Formats: sequence, C-alpha cells, structure tokens
Amino acid sequence: MPKTTKGRPTCMKGGAGQGGNGIFNVGTAGVTRLFQTALGRQISWFLPLALFGMVAAYLATYDRKKKWWQTNRKQQDVLYWAGWLIPVGSFFSVVNFFHPYYTIMLAPPLAVLAALAITSGLKKATSKRDDKRASWLRYLLFMGLGTTACLQSYYVWAYYPWLSLVIFILTAVALVIMTLIPAKERLFLTLEVGFLCLAPGFWALTPTISGESAAVPTTGPSLLSRGGAATGLGTGTVNTQLIKYLKQHNGKSTTYLFATTDSNTAAPYIIKTGQAVMTIGGYNGTDNAISLKKFKQLVKDGKVKYFYISSHTNNNAIVKWVKKYGTKVKASAYGGTSETANDMGAMGSTSATLYRLPSSN
Repeated sequence: MPKTTKGRPTCMKGGAGQGGNGIFNVGTAGVTRLFQTALGRQISWFLPLALFGMVAAYLATYDRKKKWWQTNRKQQDVLYWAGWLIPVGSFFSVVNFFHPYYTIMLAPPLAVLAALAITSGLKKATSKRDDKRASWLRYLLFMGLGTTACLQSYYVWAYYPWLSLVIFILTAVALVIMTLIPAKERLFLTLEVGFLCLAPGFWALTPTISGESAAVPTTGPSLLSRGGAATGLGTGTVNTQLIKYLKQHNGKSTTYLFATTDSNTAAPYIIKTGQAVMTIGGYNGTDNAISLKKFKQLVKDGKVKYFYISSHTNNNAIVKWVKKYGTKVKASAYGGTSETANDMGAMGSTSATLYRLPSSN
C-alpha cells in the first residue's frame, strides 16, 4: 500500500467511511462526500456547475402559461439527467464500500448539466418580459463558475498551490470582465471554461503519462511519483514452466488451458498464451459462476483437464472436489512456487498447486 508523502496525499489509504476494511479512501459518508478530496478529485471537478446548470436549464424553458407540473421536452431532458445525477450521487454519498472508480457513472450527467449551465446562462431574453429571467440565468451561471473554480482550487492546492492561485485569479478576472463588458461575454466565457478544464484535464491524463495499469484505476499526481506501476488485471508474472507442462499434457480436444478460481490468476496466462482459462469464481474467486455438476461434466467431456489452485482460492464445492479426487502434480514438474501479483498489485511468493482432474467421479 503506498504511503502518504508530504503534501501529496495518496489516492488509496485507510480512514473513515471506507466500509470498515481500510483499503479504499472514499471519504466520510454524508451529503458532502462527493465534495471531499477523496472522491472529488476523481469525479467532482464540475459538480457545482452541473448543480447550478440543472436549475438554470429548467428555468430557461419554463412557460408561465402552463401549470408547474406541465413540462416541455427540454425540461423533460433536464429532469432525465437530474434523475441520473441525484440518485446515483446520493448512493455514493451514503454507501459503505465501493471502488472510487465506480463514480465514473456520474460523468455523463455531470457533463451534460454543466454544458446546460453555460448555454442557459447565455440565453438572452426575446422580450422585455424575459429580461428578469435572463438576469437570473446569468446569475446562476456566474455562481456556478465561481463555486466550481473555488472547489477546483481546493482540490489542486495539496499538489500545486500555484495552480490553485492561477485557477482562482483567472476565473475572478474573467467573471469581472463578463460583468463589466457584456459584449465580450462569450469570449471570456470560452476562456473561463478553458481555465476550468486545466486541472481535471491534467488529472485525467496522469494514468497515461505514468503508464499506470491498475486493477483499481485512479487518477492524480501521486501516480507520477509512483512511477506508473503495472498492477492491473493480467499484469502478474506467469509461470512459463506451467505453460510448457500444460501444453505438453493437454489433449487436442481440451478447451481450457486450465481451470482456476479467479480472474487475477487466469488473466496473465490468457494474455501470455492466447488460450482460454476457466475461472470458476469470477473476479475474486468468490462467485458461483459454475455449479459443481456442470464443472464435472466439462471434466468428463475432456474440456478441462487441470485445475490450478492459487493463493486466491476459497474452499468452495469445486475446490473441495478437486482436492479429493484430483491428482496433485509434483511441483518440480511445473515450477509450483512462483512469483505472482495479487489483486492489489503486491508481489509475493505464493505456493500454487496444480491438480490433474479425474475423467469420472
């Protein structure tokens, strides 16, 4: 687990509000969770603008002649995106355990509602009756831009204080000019949006710049200090002796190179050989992806002849059956102890066992 460096908090560390396991830093549950740095730096860069945009876009097309519950198509579109953002955002605000990258589900409504804030704020009245409404829309736009700039400056400060000042000052200057010189409003609004894209744009590029390949992806400058460790699914070291042994002893009718319990064990071998590997327990080996009856039928049909028990294996019905009826292959035949990567990318020596499966039982 990476440690916190001075002035540069890591993206994954222990703390409150993490489902009690201390693995993922998702902040403290509550109405402010999405604004906290733990999740905010991953998804909430434009959240204030989106919230103001949700109100502005609805009011921009409000028809005074209709009842408040009678909506038009544009208002229904706003309600659709709000109906995505609010329930999903509320879920992430209170749930105990989840991976931080799950918040990507909020990206579409945030993008649309932030864009609606800009377009609605620029809406000009078509008659004197609408002048007051246009003023309110511009007011909501300015509030959205200002609060978004403040939030971004807060997120960036721990890493780059100078960038926080740049975002805050440029935003303030742009808003003042937009207020004093309405004729230049569109130009400086474009520049303002560009300013606000600087920090989240850089954060989004950090995995690419660092060469990060992670099973639990995240973003941020801390990736650059880690040197882009390859800790993703399929990046573990394979046992080449095992591959050689299986290719020699598997028949032509065999569908799977071997069976195992989890994707973390199987993925490196699939990538290395291009052959199918059966995972009976899904990602972590805890799912019931296949019943013992179906598994025994595949063994009987010769589709799978070997089972590889790794450090991720739980003691489910299939594993118990394999240990009871399978024949353990000598470790010297396939290099039974190998260096493999676990699901968090930590390297360690793990004792893995290969079993030859019976054709009946």
